Amino acid sequence: MPSAESIRSENQVLPIFPLQRVVFPDSVLRLQIFEQRYLDMIARQLSNEQGFATCLIKKGNETGIPATPFDYGTYVEIVDFDQREDGILLITCLGKQRVRINSTSILPDKLISANISFLENLPQEPITEHQNELIDLLMDLGKHPQVEILEAPERWQHMDFIVERLTEFLPVSEAQKQAVLEESRLDTRIAMLYQMLAWLK
Repeated sequence: MPSAESIRSENQVLPIFPLQRVVFPDSVLRLQIFEQRYLDMIARQLSNEQGFATCLIKKGNETGIPATPFDYGTYVEIVDFDQREDGILLITCLGKQRVRINSTSILPDKLISANISFLENLPQEPITEHQNELIDLLMDLGKHPQVEILEAPERWQHMDFIVERLTEFLPVSEAQKQAVLEESRLDTRIAMLYQMLAWLK
């Protein structure tokens, strides 16, 4: 698969998987694939050693008529897959890099294809002492059975990772999470996170 460095230097045409959730870099994404268009897409991307782009749905649904996605999403790579006896494909993906959709087209099988630009992920800034409360909060969230966090202990000392994981799992709207994904400044993201935490109190 292409390295992050080579990905950043070029645009690519990739299939879009529209979702009802926001996926960030380092997100763990598990999907059950049963529509033929997506089964074919996953098989094709695995054969080409490529991932695909996920985007939050702006209008429409995950199945049936192609949905309208937001313009920003995340490139994910498939790290595991398993085919059940009933034909449903279970895949595990890992978020790798933010992307921006430049243009889209609907293929004959109703799959969304897009020309995308790869965006820089946020810099890995160390967390400061007065922000340790955020680590404690994430640890508490991580005890929930539906919360799955990438096993990367060293990343827990990086503010970008903490902000994205908290945003991913806090009980706020997907539109609020999308706004964080689209923001490219870490200090602004931190302010947005603290604002969301204030709303939840």
